[in-house]
Amino acid sequence: MVNAIRLFETTLRIATRYTIIAWILPFVSAKDARPHPRTDISACKLAANSDVYLSAGFGYELNCAPSTGTLSAFMIFVDFDDQAAIETPQSLYDFFLPAAAEWYATSSYGALTLNVTADTSRFYRMPAKADSYGWQRGLSYELHQKYIQDALDAYGKIIPSTDVLYIVPTSNAAAISFSPTFMGDVETRAGTYVAKKSVTFGLDAYKTWKYLVLNHETGHTMCLPDYYPFNGSATGLFIGGWDLMGLISGPSPDYFAWDKWRLGWLSDEQIDCVAETGSTTHTLTPLEKPGGSKAVVIKHSGTDVLVAELRSASSLDSASCSTGVLLYTVSTTTATGEGPVRVLDTTPGSSGCAGDKLNDAPLSLAGTSSYTIPGWGIKVTVVSESNAGVDIKVDVS
Repeated sequence: MVNAIRLFETTLRIATRYTIIAWILPFVSAKDARPHPRTDISACKLAANSDVYLSAGFGYELNCAPSTGTLSAFMIFVDFDDQAAIETPQSLYDFFLPAAAEWYATSSYGALTLNVTADTSRFYRMPAKADSYGWQRGLSYELHQKYIQDALDAYGKIIPSTDVLYIVPTSNAAAISFSPTFMGDVETRAGTYVAKKSVTFGLDAYKTWKYLVLNHETGHTMCLPDYYPFNGSATGLFIGGWDLMGLISGPSPDYFAWDKWRLGWLSDEQIDCVAETGSTTHTLTPLEKPGGSKAVVIKHSGTDVLVAELRSASSLDSASCSTGVLLYTVSTTTATGEGPVRVLDTTPGSSGCAGDKLNDAPLSLAGTSSYTIPGWGIKVTVVSESNAGVDIKVDVS
């Protein structure tokens, strides 16, 4: 009887021990890929560097046009003695709008309304010939300002203070070859304030970029940088065709989640911030669709982050030739045109798609599913995919 009792007690102790182990084991295993705890989001909101032109951080100040609510613009139309108009102002207005305004409404999830008032009554004749303004020589700040003030003189009417002044030349003005944004305050020669910024359209809009040039240049008025290289290298050198501020005609032109967050189009609740070592899991929904978690931001330093977002072939990115989890780095100390955002090529052996090797860069279970960022100690792995989104694992060592 005593032996039987001892055997029962031993069996009970073993059974109890294994019950406890079985209860604890899932929690021990989950520690290596725990659901992401809500980190203080401010850790990932890298501040803009005021010494870096159009720094890609939060809080950059350059009298930027509003990025939420209503961005008000005024549009006038001009022609020249040597290159007179061959169309109507209304036809040029229709070339840009309402398509450009609808693009912003979609990209911002309704957070930004572009409201353009236009005088389509006639073309206003500029006081100088088109080829006298220096576009062919690269256009200095002074000549650009002179062009804007000549247009205001030609218009000769009071323009109520607005956010952006759009100056649209006839498509016959070949000498006005490209469409730069004037980033200084816009004033008449008499010193009357007109606008925060001015976009002066050119031939490239009509020949190449179409209405999307308005969205690219208006992005600058909101203080977004250029993501293509200024050194003459291929346009897609840094980001391929993944954002309108790089290649305007790229297959995936929607703005990056990082910039949508900076512009106020994404809320803090839609961003996961990782600022510590360890392994975490996260869910991402397509950037192109409203609602849901849109980005995981992994802090590398006080000036650099890695961003993971899910891109799909839908909405503004319907022409995408590759989909999945896009990875890119952001540097707040790198100026516009020098690569402040750089897409990571997770498929370096491929030739890409749609004309650029970076256009097939995303991670997916159908191709490359895991990538370690060289020198950063960060690894991102796609764990699962569905029509609703993806789950990813982030390892920070």
